Amino acid sequence: MDSLFRRVAFWVLGSIAGITGSIIILRAFIGPLPMHINSPMNAESAFGFAIISMLLARSAANEDTTEIPQHKVWQNFVFAAALVLITAAAFRRTVNFYFLSDDFILLKYANVRPDLRALFSTGGGDGFFRPVGYLSLALNSLWASLDPAFWHASSVTLHVINVLLVFALSLQIGSSRIAAFFAAILFSVHGSRPEAVAWIASHFDRISTFFVLCGLVLFAQSLKKARHPAVWRILSLACMVLAILSKESAYTFPFLLLLFMVLSREGGRPGRNSGLEARAPGNFRILIPFFAVAALLFAWRWILVGGIGGYRDLQTGRPMAAVVRFIPAVKVLFFRLWAVLFFPVNWKIQPGLVVSIFLACCILALFRISAARISRKRLVFSLGFVLITALPPLHLLLIGSDLQGARLLYLPSVGFCLLLAIAAEKTSPRMRFVLPVLLIAFQWAALGHNLERWEYASKKAKAACAAAVQCKSPAAANAEVLGLPGSLDGVYFFKNGFPECIEMQHEAAKKAGRLVWDPFNRELRCVSP
Repeated sequence: MDSLFRRVAFWVLGSIAGITGSIIILRAFIGPLPMHINSPMNAESAFGFAIISMLLARSAANEDTTEIPQHKVWQNFVFAAALVLITAAAFRRTVNFYFLSDDFILLKYANVRPDLRALFSTGGGDGFFRPVGYLSLALNSLWASLDPAFWHASSVTLHVINVLLVFALSLQIGSSRIAAFFAAILFSVHGSRPEAVAWIASHFDRISTFFVLCGLVLFAQSLKKARHPAVWRILSLACMVLAILSKESAYTFPFLLLLFMVLSREGGRPGRNSGLEARAPGNFRILIPFFAVAALLFAWRWILVGGIGGYRDLQTGRPMAAVVRFIPAVKVLFFRLWAVLFFPVNWKIQPGLVVSIFLACCILALFRISAARISRKRLVFSLGFVLITALPPLHLLLIGSDLQGARLLYLPSVGFCLLLAIAAEKTSPRMRFVLPVLLIAFQWAALGHNLERWEYASKKAKAACAAAVQCKSPAAANAEVLGLPGSLDGVYFFKNGFPECIEMQHEAAKKAGRLVWDPFNRELRCVSP
């Protein structure tokens, strides 16, 4: 009976995926559809939910005990070098981008020597407490100063390191090197990356993810037959502290370790032959320091910011993190989250033919992958990673078709990439290489499509600052600006940071006038009074 129910459920879900996938393909090729279906987000959400449910329906409770062939250490360096080259090629154009929105504010303070005592003992007026994040910005400013190329090069470099850590984590949980390589590439070129990599203000997401991934790899190493496992756990704990003091999303770190321990309890691994040794139930006590330290850090944060902190609701004035409602939360976790992860396309601009073709190929590849019969433990580990790390910014994850806010999925997307790599690995030998190539090709095309809008917005921001310098004096706080948009085509423009943008200019304005945004030409013009 259970087998019959699962087969019926699989075919029902397959039908849903087929219908919604067809809608998405039509939207990509012919543009907005009738009946007000201008954005395919609902179709994408249903498709993503159906694919995940199909994988769950097909998952097997038994573990895969297939031995992974042993490779020489130098082969890891070959894969790592390839990942560096691929990532650098994907983001090479970002080095020429200008600053946008919050970038100007952060760089203004990053170039001021920080008071270390105040940094760690004072809550930010914005409701956040990120001393390590701000300290790392200050250190970066020592060589980057106010040069956009240097700042963007730093961002890409940190992203490259995170890509390598995803590769290492995938190996730690038992994936083959080919599967780990696929997971890392997918994380590298995922279409949602422009905001997370090309925007300097997303530094907190990148640095926090760096420490979280380091901590997970170190903790996994401590569970192996390695010497001095306590040392590895202490290093992992230090990474957790640095991650939490970089961004709040890292408070999920102890729960990721708990998930890892639970799934590695029986048989000693969350995946096939990962090399993790079986642990007795009593060994869960090794997680006590992680939960205790995280609780102490949260208490200190509560004292400094006067509560949970974070962005405030404009209507109630309360922290948005404390105003999470049930229905929107369900919509985010089970639908919208997967729409952005599966199809990270900025629909504000109609995708070109190449993106549309690869999108159609991606949908076909996902259909094939959904039939893979993978270990339930490995599937739960990947899904759990996504859902757990999505909880802190849950109130901000109703991301729209312009992908604004996609930087918040930088850490959760690690679990998503591990999931697709695990599923692709369980397909037939021929498809094991074809399907990942199709998925990566779509993400690469989507990344290029989205980066074009960031490049366009950065050029317009630079031109707007230049116009302001010609029109106004450096006393930009009192500058009169009419119609300046907060975003362009889903890219943060001057929602914040315009006064700081003017202050960063090298020459003072000598001519007084009025700054007016020209919506037709998308330019800031100086109009004589």
